[in-house]
Amino acid sequence: MNKTISDLIEEFIVSSLDDDSFIELSRNDLAKFFACVPSQINYVLNTRFTINRGFVVESQRGGGGYIKVTRLTDNNENFLNSALNNCSEPISLPRAKQMITAMHEKKLITSKEADIIKTAISDKALNNPINIENVLRSNILKQVIIELMKREK
Repeated sequence: MNKTISDLIEEFIVSSLDDDSFIELSRNDLAKFFACVPSQINYVLNTRFTINRGFVVESQRGGGGYIKVTRLTDNNENFLNSALNNCSEPISLPRAKQMITAMHEKKLITSKEADIIKTAISDKALNNPINIENVLRSNILKQVIIELMKREK
């Protein structure tokens, strides 16, 4: 499998975190290191280091600016509460898949369960004549998260 520049940037940031809960980086230094434009770094941060995937990104622009990437603690209850709050609105398929992947990475669900849930919320499974897939997807995920919360107690 050929890795994209986005994959390489993501791997670099994750490996730099190691056991630390956060890391501060320079957007410009990262862009120089990967020979890309700073907007490529922004793209990776905005799409791969989201709260749904267990990260918080703080950024300061100008004057050399910095990026602080914080890995959320493995406190599953907080993670699940945050995920449940995200289900209060319709959820696109890519966003839902990110949430499911994060649940798997936090070992809340197995890879087999993740695959089943992804299939259950797929556009094909939710195909309907009035285009309410995102609302249905949100409701399905909400019920999955509520069930996981019951397991945690």
